[in-house]
Parts: sequence; structure tokens; C-alpha cells
Amino acid sequence: MIKNFNELLNFAANKKEVVVGVPAVEDDTTIKTIILAKKKGIADFIITGDKNKIQELLRKHDSDTKGIEIIDIKDSYNGSKKIVELANQGKINVILKGFLPTASLMKPILDKEKGLRTGKLLSDILIVENPVKQDELLGMADGGLNILPDLNQKKEIIENSVKVFHKLGYDNPNVGIMAAIESVKDSMPATIDARELTEMNQREEIKGCNVYGPLALDIAVSREAAEKKGIRNPVAGNVQIMIMPNIESGNIFGKSFTYYLKIPVSHVIMGAKIPILIPSRNEKETDKLYSIALGVIIA
Repeated sequence: MIKNFNELLNFAANKKEVVVGVPAVEDDTTIKTIILAKKKGIADFIITGDKNKIQELLRKHDSDTKGIEIIDIKDSYNGSKKIVELANQGKINVILKGFLPTASLMKPILDKEKGLRTGKLLSDILIVENPVKQDELLGMADGGLNILPDLNQKKEIIENSVKVFHKLGYDNPNVGIMAAIESVKDSMPATIDARELTEMNQREEIKGCNVYGPLALDIAVSREAAEKKGIRNPVAGNVQIMIMPNIESGNIFGKSFTYYLKIPVSHVIMGAKIPILIPSRNEKETDKLYSIALGVIIA
């Protein structure tokens, strides 16, 4: 079981022959991330962008091009299309967003004929070192893609997230369905969905995990708080994956790790043919490195 980001990096470095495709590599942060990943032996790279600018950046950071194939495509959208094409040919195992808008990358990925769709829902899961428990990772979904997921979409978000945790060595992760309160109210649809998802898990329609909800944040992370409110379910106070009710709550909660707690994050989009990494252009190279490691492990 991978318990922290150092172990994540070490585990990824033991993987062999994983190639990460990166479109629009013309900024310092992306280049520094690629160089760092190469130094740690995590992956090889196929990248697109202005070849002269990329080579200049590599020289600036005193790095050679060994293990980095550069394809000279100056337009970011066409660069993304090329990366998707190579992924479909099996030449790329993970895609990392370079310095371009997410929509420019996702459009060719979602193309019905030439993209990387599988018929499954695409969803993003963010991973952090658990701030309240040592030696454990915490996942949160979905703060990146699905705006207001319905019941079936939440089921798929759970399944995508559980696949990630299985890859990280968590055999039966605890999944908390998050809401503002821990009781079911007709006026709060998120609590109704939480009850339904809990029952789906009990009927083994959702497998490989323990699902319980609705859970308010305090009940999800504190066993003591759960006991004070008379909640005895083993997931309460021991949540390893949080499923958020909508993109607003997920996005705000996810960014609080970075901007309030100042702790590193990694995240990956599941549901496509290969892992997709769409870190913010504002993220540090270390966070992007952790996302690459996560993608490599899943690939």
C-alpha cells in the first residue's frame, strides 16, 4: 500500500517503458517537470511544440534530450491531436497537459471517432497525503470535470476512483459520499443520492470498496465526531475517498489543500483509454511530477 508521495515516486520509478505524451511544451514549469521526471527515472516523453523554443529551454536548464522525443508542432490544438493519435497507436501510455487550455487538450481526447473514449464516464480524482492521518493517502472526486453528476454518474465516479486506489494498493478503500449533513433530507438531493449509493454497495452493485453516506466533513474525518453523533458505520471517521456532490464543492475543497494547507497534490482523469493528467497551469512542477507518477502507476 502506497502511504505517501515519496513511496508514490519510488513505485513509479520501478515501472519500465512508460511513455508520457505532452502537448504544448513551451513553458518553464512543464520543461522543469519533464526534466525532474527524467532524472528520477519515472518515464520517457514524447512532446510537441516549437522545437527551437523547447531545445532552448532544455539548454537553459542544462538538460539533454535523451529520453525526450520532440515533435515540431507549433499549434497547441494540432499538437494535442498528434499526442492523441500516438496514444491510439500504443506509443504513449499517459497524457500530461502542457501549457495550453484544458479544452484544447480534451477536444481531441473526446472526439467520437479518433479520440480516447471507452464508453465510460471520464472523471478526475485528486490525491493528497491525508492531513489528519499519517501513512495514508486521501482521494477526492470530482472537482475537475463533472459539473452536477447524477446518481449513475456518481456511481461511475466511485468506480473510477476505486480503480485508482486499487492500483495504489488499497484493496477495499472506504468511500464517503459527502454532503452538508449526515441525515437524508428530501430538500437536499445529495443526501438522497448518498443513501442510494450506500444501498448499491450493500447490494454489491458497487464492488471493491466500502461506501457510506451521507457524511458531513467532520463525520468523514473524525471517528470521535462520528461517535458523538451515534454513527457506528466503519467508514465514518475513516474515509479514504471522498465523493463530492458537485464540481463547485470538489474544486473549492481541492484547492484548499494547495492554498490553505500548502501541501502537494496529484490528480488523474480516469475513464479514457489511458490516464489523462490535467494539472492547472499554476501548479508547481513538484505537483505535476506527483501527477506523472500517479499516471505511470495506473498505466
